[in-house]
Amino acid sequence: MWSKLSIRIKITLLTAMVFCIILALTFVFTIENAATIFIIADEAPVPINEQTMSLNFNFDYAQQAFRLSTFYIMVFFSIAGTFLIWWVSGKVLQPMKKFSNKIKEFDISKINEDINVVKSQDEVGDLQLAFNYMLKNIRDSYEKQRRFSQNAAHELKTPVAAIRANLEVLDMDEEPGVEDYKEFKKVVSRQIEAMNSIVQGLRLLSSGDSLNLTNFYPYKAVKDILFDLDSLIKTKDLEVNIDFDNEESVISADQILMKQAIFNIIHNAIRYSKDGGLVEIVLKKDVLSIKNYGVGIAEDSINKIFEPFYCVDKSRSKKLGGSGLGLAITKEILKAHGFDISANSKEEEFTEFRICFN
Repeated sequence: MWSKLSIRIKITLLTAMVFCIILALTFVFTIENAATIFIIADEAPVPINEQTMSLNFNFDYAQQAFRLSTFYIMVFFSIAGTFLIWWVSGKVLQPMKKFSNKIKEFDISKINEDINVVKSQDEVGDLQLAFNYMLKNIRDSYEKQRRFSQNAAHELKTPVAAIRANLEVLDMDEEPGVEDYKEFKKVVSRQIEAMNSIVQGLRLLSSGDSLNLTNFYPYKAVKDILFDLDSLIKTKDLEVNIDFDNEESVISADQILMKQAIFNIIHNAIRYSKDGGLVEIVLKKDVLSIKNYGVGIAEDSINKIFEPFYCVDKSRSKKLGGSGLGLAITKEILKAHGFDISANSKEEEFTEFRICFN
C-alpha cells in the first residue's frame, strides 16, 4: 500500500507525523517545565516570612526562568525536528537517488537493458517506466539506423561489384572486340543509373530542407505521371482508370516532392501489376487511392514496406530495378507535409495505397 502512494502524499504524511511528534514532546516538556518552576515539591525548603507568616516567592524570576526554559526546549525540538525531516525525506527520495545513480552509470553498451531499480508505483516508478519506454524507442531507432547503414553499404557495393566483375572478364580477353566494349558500356551505364538512384534516394531521405508550399493539383499531377509512364503502361498492356470526385481539387504542398511521392506509388502499381491488368486511381474526399491487381504483399510484410531498403521479394525487386527506397521516400515526404499513408493488400490479388491529404 505504501509503495503505491505518491511522493507528495508520502512527504505530507511523514512531515505531519514529525510535526505531531514535535508538538506532543514540546507540550509534555513545557508542562514539566511549568510544574518544576511553579509547583513546590513537598520536601523542598520553603522560605517563610516569620513576621507576616507568608511565602517569599519571586514571580518575576520564575516567569523569566519559564520563558528561557521554554525557548531552549523549542530550539532543541526545532533542530531535532529539522534533522528528523531531513532523514525522513532522504528515505522517501532514496529510490530517486538510486534511479539517478543508475542513469549516470548508463552507456551505449547497456542500451538493451531496462532500468528496474525502483519497485514502487509512485512518481519515481512512473519516471522509470517513461525512461524505459524512451530506451525502447532509442533501441528501435538505433536498430533501424544500423540496418539502414548496412543496407546502404550493400546496395552501393552491388553495382560496384558488377562493374568490377565485367571489367575483369573484359581483361581476360586478350583482344576484346567492339561488341565486348559495347556490352561493358551497357553494364556500366545500368549500374551507374542504379547507384544514382540509390544516392538520390538517400539524399531525399536525409534532406532537412524546408518545404516550398504552393497550390498542388493532384489530378494534374496524376495525368503528368501517367504520361511519363505511358511506354511502361503500353508494354504491360495495362488499363488505368482515373476517378476523381473533383478534378479541380487543390492542396498546399511542395510541387516537386509531392509529385515524386505520388510517382513512386503509381510507378510501383504499374511495375507490380500483372500484364493486361488494371490500375485504379481514385480521389474521394481528400483521400487518394492507388490500387493495382497483381502479386500483392504478405500480411507480415505490410508494416515493413515503408522501411528503407526493405523488399518483399529481393530477387523480383532487383529484376524490376527497385532499390527499396521509393516507399520510404514517399512516407517521409508525406510526413513532412503532415499527410498520412497506409497500405492494404492481399497476396496474389491486389495492393492498395491510400494517401490522406487532411
